[in-house]
Amino acid sequence: MEYDAPVPLFLDRSYILDSPNRIHREGAPDSSEKLIFEAQVAPNLFLPQLHTGDFTQPGGEYFLSLIITPAVQLRIVDTASDPVIPPSFIAKLTFQVAHLRPLAKPRREGAAVRSLALALNVIAAHYSNGESGCFYGNQTRVDSRCTPSEGQLPLNEVTGSFTTNLFRMELHTRLAFDVKPDLRSAWIVGGFAAIELNTSVGPGRITRSQRIVYGDGQWAAGLMGQRTWNDHRFPLEASLSNPFGETPARRATLKVELGAYPRWGAGFGVFARYVKGQDYYNILFLEPVALWQFGLAFELNPGARLRRAEEGRPPGFP
Repeated sequence: MEYDAPVPLFLDRSYILDSPNRIHREGAPDSSEKLIFEAQVAPNLFLPQLHTGDFTQPGGEYFLSLIITPAVQLRIVDTASDPVIPPSFIAKLTFQVAHLRPLAKPRREGAAVRSLALALNVIAAHYSNGESGCFYGNQTRVDSRCTPSEGQLPLNEVTGSFTTNLFRMELHTRLAFDVKPDLRSAWIVGGFAAIELNTSVGPGRITRSQRIVYGDGQWAAGLMGQRTWNDHRFPLEASLSNPFGETPARRATLKVELGAYPRWGAGFGVFARYVKGQDYYNILFLEPVALWQFGLAFELNPGARLRRAEEGRPPGFP
């Protein structure tokens, strides 16, 4: 059993991006606003990761991981008075069970192989924007209370407080085929499904007034394909997410992204993304968006760690 060489699989990444499209905020005097940049800093801090089993054997290999991710997402806009939109704070604790195994032994020495990766992520998280203003635009704060107590749309998208605790479950799968003997080239296809529930338990929990419009949770699903060639990675991903339990009903959000992560980038790569549906940035969730985004991302490839062990392991499944 190993514990001191973590393999990062199916986790958040860090990025910085720009967009030619403008950001709309209800109540902002300069709305719509030109984006200077958007960034996400999402370090994945591993507690000792346990590895058990052997990928070359019929039972395959399992990874048990506990990861703390103190993520921050922020937007900087080009206005004279308040260029920093209140950021998103997303503190996450992820328990992950992952499994790697070959699907069949090669028929001859040096032949390409196929392999499979599966993972279950169980996540507890706190999501907020750190603001203290009233949630609705027609409310004003008197002492520690907002009046009137029953607010009305639109939301206070400039200084309104947004907060929720949530539980999320994700199921990920990757199939690698035509894996070369040196493990540096392969085709990879896969997908994920997720369900997320907002909870009224604990400090920072969602309030009744926020739950009405934000909803009870959301489901999400996605597909991906990737060409790994001489350790250069070229992923294409598409995902769809949809809230439930909210009034008024919101539309689903589609994201499509194409990336390029060269081997010499040591985890850094470039990407182009299109987002259509509802804004994903904390209290802006009622705003419809159609955004083109171009940026630089950091996504550590687990393949190098996997190759340090005995031969026969698959390339990474980022």
